[in-house]
Amino acid sequence: MIYPLTVLPALKIYISLEGVDQEKMETDIKPMSIDMKYHDVQGKNYRCAIPKLNEEIVPDKCKVVVKPTRVIITLPKASKGNWLDLHFKEDKLKPNLDKDRDPMAGIMDLMKNMYDDGDDEMKQTIAKAWTDARSGKAADPLKGRR
Repeated sequence: MIYPLTVLPALKIYISLEGVDQEKMETDIKPMSIDMKYHDVQGKNYRCAIPKLNEEIVPDKCKVVVKPTRVIITLPKASKGNWLDLHFKEDKLKPNLDKDRDPMAGIMDLMKNMYDDGDDEMKQTIAKAWTDARSGKAADPLKGRR
């Protein structure tokens, strides 16, 4: 009887880097992370690190091929399916389902994430609104309406 061979797809990362020496390269590949260090590449050191991959890989089957102008890293997936992203990202907008938590805490978490991830203009706007609200300067949009 012949059984079908199941081949799980692999993810390939191409790094354009000229002058990499295989002997001066360190690799640390784990099921959920990779860390590649390239020493003394034309007098400089480089690093490619992904501390938390989106999905699990098979470290024993990973390959690193050094070419004259690039490095090719092949990361076999541990399970079938498509990756939506290379890096693992927590859903910051996903609501917390903790029933005992204050409902305003979710809004505060969202505002904190917007502040942390925002550009300088976003940070200024949020900081101004927060300061105005704390000092009572903010106009109440519902006040005076009837």
